[in-house]
Amino acid sequence: MTTKREQLENLQVLLADTYKQSIQEMKDGEVEVNAAILNGARQLLKDNDVLSLSEQGSPLGNLAEVLPFDDKDEDKEAMRQSK
Repeated sequence: MTTKREQLENLQVLLADTYKQSIQEMKDGEVEVNAAILNGARQLLKDNDVLSLSEQGSPLGNLAEVLPFDDKDEDKEAMRQSK
């Protein structure tokens, strides 16, 4: 029998994989871009303190790889200066 922790971990993996697949379909042009899915994926990453791709290969790291956001240095600098 699985513990509650294992059940939650399995749920998180399923959720991350589902977001990844949905975003990949958007990226490939198979479906229209859905802001709610992108926001849900962003929030999942934020809630799990995923701040970089340093955890490549994990379900959350894989999700972060397909998000259509650009991390250009000039964008970061512009955001920093606007604060």
